[in-house]
Amino acid sequence: MYDRILIPTDGSEEARKAVDHGIDLAAAVNASVHALFVVESRLSALPSDSMRQVTEREEWVRYGEEVTEEVVADAEARGVSGVAAVEHGKAHKEIVEYAEENGIDCIVMGTHGRDGVQDVILGNVTERVVRTANVPVLTVRRGKLE
Repeated sequence: MYDRILIPTDGSEEARKAVDHGIDLAAAVNASVHALFVVESRLSALPSDSMRQVTEREEWVRYGEEVTEEVVADAEARGVSGVAAVEHGKAHKEIVEYAEENGIDCIVMGTHGRDGVQDVILGNVTERVVRTANVPVLTVRRGKLE
């Protein structure tokens, strides 16, 4: 059914529910897990802002490495092999591109994540991934699977 399952995460509690569900699915179908964190790009107008953003971006990369390695460790503890990745760019585009480049069969992600602005039906990133991905996208709703 599935050989490679992509689990994008932002490290939030909502994303954690999707991580657990994705690992469960991978274990059930003997698939591997790819954990992905995307560092969003921002443009800067001032040199001092640019320098500050380099430091901030490095912190986000370290954070992304931590949360994806945690997903891989959780997967491996349950007998599922895993890959951790951190990409840079627009989250929805990087998720879809990663899936295409890595032969992903299914994407499992939460409907909402760290973003403080809540969309009516789906989080903005999730909604865009659902519309543009060439593979099935399994979404885990906020507050479910507790």
